[in-house]
Amino acid sequence: MTELRVGGASVGFDEAKTWAYDYLANDKIVSAYPAYDGYPGSPTPSLGPQDLLAPALLNVSQNPVPAYYGLEALMGPLNDRLEALPAEADLATAGSDTISHLVNLFGVLDEQPTKYVKLVTLSKVLHRKRPKLIPLFDAHIYWCYTLRPEAPLPEQRGRSRGEYRTAWLTAVQKDLHSQLEQWHEIAGIAPGPQITPLRALDIIGWELGKRRM
Repeated sequence: MTELRVGGASVGFDEAKTWAYDYLANDKIVSAYPAYDGYPGSPTPSLGPQDLLAPALLNVSQNPVPAYYGLEALMGPLNDRLEALPAEADLATAGSDTISHLVNLFGVLDEQPTKYVKLVTLSKVLHRKRPKLIPLFDAHIYWCYTLRPEAPLPEQRGRSRGEYRTAWLTAVQKDLHSQLEQWHEIAGIAPGPQITPLRALDIIGWELGKRRM
C-alpha cells in the first residue's frame, strides 16, 4: 500500500484520498473549502486589504479585528518582499535563494512583532498570493514536522525562528517533490476552485495532526 508522508506522519494513499474528498467535495460536510480557496481577495500578486480577511475562513483567529490591523501594519514590508517571489514560483522546484527569500518574508514577524499576527495567521494570508510556493502552517502541521515521534525537525534549544523556518520549508519541499504525483491527484479532487499540490499537502497534514496519526 502506498503511504503518503507529511513530516514524521503518514497515512495510506487511499485513506488520504477519502479525507480529501470529505474536505473538498463532500457536500454533507462543512469545511473551509471552497470558502478560503475561492475567496476573491485582491486580484493582484500583491497583498490588498481584502486579503487580510482570508484567515478567518480557516478559523485561524479568535481576534479578527486586531489581527486585521496587525496585518495591515505589515503590508508595506510584506509586499516589498513578495515582489521577489514570482507569482508562479513553485516550492517543489525552488532553489536555495527562493527558500531564503521565503524566510526573509516570514522574518517581518520578528522585525515588527505584532501580538495577534503569528506565522499561523500570516501563512494563511500569504499562501493565497503564492499558492504553489508558500505553505500553510498551524499546530497540526507543527506536530507533523516537529512534535510527532520521528519528526524531521524535533524541538532544539537555541535554534532561531529563521533557522527553524529554513529547515521546515526544506522538509516541506522534500515531502512535496518526492510525492508530487500523489499530491497532484489529491488536488484534482477539488471540484472548483482548483487547489495546488501544496494546499493538498496541508489538508492531509492537518488531518494527520488532528488525528495524531
